[in-house]
Amino acid sequence: MTDFIKMMTENTDAFTRKDVDALGSNLAEDYASIRMEDGEAVKRTSSRDETMAVIQKMFDAAPLKGSHLDRIMVVGDHVVAVEKDTFKTPAGDKTTTTLGVYHMQDGKIWRAYSFPINDDAA
Repeated sequence: MTDFIKMMTENTDAFTRKDVDALGSNLAEDYASIRMEDGEAVKRTSSRDETMAVIQKMFDAAPLKGSHLDRIMVVGDHVVAVEKDTFKTPAGDKTTTTLGVYHMQDGKIWRAYSFPINDDAA
């Protein structure tokens, strides 16, 4: 297992545990999260601290049941993975699927690009 895959696995485990500090330990200080919506790049966060605050709010608001990576691979200094996060909702469990592309720099996750996947097609 490469160091990048190990780091991503650790982050997924920390996400499932709702351990924001552990998640933040693998993020570069100038980490940015970019989500693709309707073919447009939308920057969601612009720093490690902002990202950790957003994730904490999400954990406080949404009852996360679990998260896992599927079909993970390393391409140069990028990790590509299919991510599945399951949340408990009033209508029952809901799983969201995202293609994540992570750019690693200096041993940290520097950029994260997420591409939502229609769960019916996943």
